Amino acid sequence: MVTKELQLYELVVLMKFTTVDDATQERIDFYRDFITEKGTQVMVKNFGKKSLAYPIKGFESATSVQIVYLGNDTLNRQINTELNRDEFILRSLTTKLMDQNVADIFF
Repeated sequence: MVTKELQLYELVVLMKFTTVDDATQERIDFYRDFITEKGTQVMVKNFGKKSLAYPIKGFESATSVQIVYLGNDTLNRQINTELNRDEFILRSLTTKLMDQNVADIFF
């Protein structure tokens, strides 16, 4: 349960590109559900297949996903632990969004 003061974060994830859309959607749903089960709000945007500037773990392209959520340090650690364990994830970057009106984003 998320109890500390919530701040707005953006998580950008590069996933291994597969031609099986169900596998990619399953991973996206897992992370969306993981965050909402912690008692907070989340928005997910799948940008689809992107060509990479350089190969990452042997992949020339990846599926790019943006996840915007309300969270705190505890939730960020939990998400990053899950991302590090997931062999489907090539790269991830979490950024705290500044000067954003939370009501404008979620409502």
